[in-house]
Amino acid sequence: DGFCGWPTALHLSGLGHNITIVDNMSRRDIDAEMGADSLTPIASMDDRLAAWKEQTGRTIAFENIDVARDFDAVLGLFDALQPDTIIHFGEQRAAPYSMKGVGEKRYTVDNNISGTHNLLAASVELGLDPHFVHLGTMGVYGYDDDGLEIPEGYLPVYVPGDDKQIMKRDILYPTNPGSVYHMTKSMDQLLFQFYAKNDQLRITDLHQGIVWGTQTDETRLDA
Repeated sequence: DGFCGWPTALHLSGLGHNITIVDNMSRRDIDAEMGADSLTPIASMDDRLAAWKEQTGRTIAFENIDVARDFDAVLGLFDALQPDTIIHFGEQRAAPYSMKGVGEKRYTVDNNISGTHNLLAASVELGLDPHFVHLGTMGVYGYDDDGLEIPEGYLPVYVPGDDKQIMKRDILYPTNPGSVYHMTKSMDQLLFQFYAKNDQLRITDLHQGIVWGTQTDETRLDA
C-alpha cells in the first residue's frame, strides 16, 4: 500500500504476474496518529484495486495481515500461494519517526525485524524456494561522504592469524546507521546472510538511494 510497494505491485501485475499484496495498513495508521497526510491523494485499498481492474482488466489480491505479529497467518498464506517471489517492502519506513521517542523506537525494531524474520522462517518451514527481494536503503552506510565505492555483495578482508598467516574472509560491508530505522535495515542484512548460508534462500537485498516522484506509467492510468 506504500509509496514504493503500490507502484511495484501495479508494474508487475501489468507484466502479467499474479500479485497478492500483504499489508496491515500501518502506514495509514501512523499518518493518522501524527495528524499528517500525503501530499498526493491516496484512495482506499478497495478503491485502488477496483480502479486497477477497471483500467487493465487485471486483478490484484489483497490480504490484511500483520507479518510481524501473525506468523500463523503468514504461514497459511504462503502455503496456499506457494509464491515464487517475495518482494518485501513491509517495514516502518521513516527514520525521523523511528527517533521520535521510545515507543516509536521499540515499534520500529519489533515491526521491522520480526516481520523480516517471519517471512524468512515461513519460507523455510514450508520448504519453499522463492526469490526473496528486499528494499533496503543506502542510509545503512551512513552519510559521511568518504568518497568510497561500496562493493556489490561481500567485501574481502584480510585478517592476521596464528603463525603470521593472513586469513581471507568475505564480510558484509560495515554499516554505520544513523537512526533506529537504519539500524533495523542493517540487522535485516544479517538475517539475509544467515538464511542464505544456512537454508540456501535466494535473496537480493537492494540498498537504493531516495526514490523521488509522484506518478508511474501505471498509476497515471487513473490519474
